Amino acid sequence: MAGWMWTLATILGPVLLIGVIGWAMLRNRGGTRREVDRAERGAVDLRHELDDEANSTDGRPRNDTL
Repeated sequence: MAGWMWTLATILGPVLLIGVIGWAMLRNRGGTRREVDRAERGAVDLRHELDDEANSTDGRPRNDTL
């Protein structure tokens, strides 16, 4: 009786896993050119902001959020 459940799990498990991995790959593929450009620009702006903080007068980053 339990043998058919193992057979079903052995067959459907990998099929389901492949389906979920395929769905995730399609869902997370690269964005549009506009989205990629926006993300790149944000990264550049953040890097400049961090560099500016590191080069402040006392050499320590400031905490402007408090």
